[in-house]
Amino acid sequence: MTEQLNRTDAREELKSYIERIERLVEEIVALKDDQRVLFAEAKAKGYDTKAMRRIIKRRQKDPNEIAEAESIDGTYMHALGMQAESPLHVQVARLVRDGMSRDEVIEAFQLLIPRNGEIIASVGGTPMRLWRTEDGKACAEEYVPPLFDSFMAKRKAEK
Repeated sequence: MTEQLNRTDAREELKSYIERIERLVEEIVALKDDQRVLFAEAKAKGYDTKAMRRIIKRRQKDPNEIAEAESIDGTYMHALGMQAESPLHVQVARLVRDGMSRDEVIEAFQLLIPRNGEIIASVGGTPMRLWRTEDGKACAEEYVPPLFDSFMAKRKAEK
């Protein structure tokens, strides 16, 4: 008897889940229809709906993720000859023009670094190693050249 009650309860519970999911699917379809109507209205008024869709997607993303993607895209476009200046040069020129402090420059450089990438830069004195970890965390420290590099530089200077 109790086994039959358990089956009945399980059947009713399953039926409840299915019906709730079906209602959600209906609501999603209705919302997508509403969305289509809104885009049609915007298009009728002369708005570029493709641009609107791109902006909506962009607003849903993390600003750091967007900056990183733009930096990588810019680097690739420069390498393919699709962009005159490299993104790094553009960013450095902007930083110089804006007269940013050393810390602000370091922070701006960190946005340019792709995941698992690094930049060695002389920023107002001591060279800095700036890098980004695999999870996207930006880090900075004073750059200490490897001993072999300094040994080879001394050796070349002696010749």
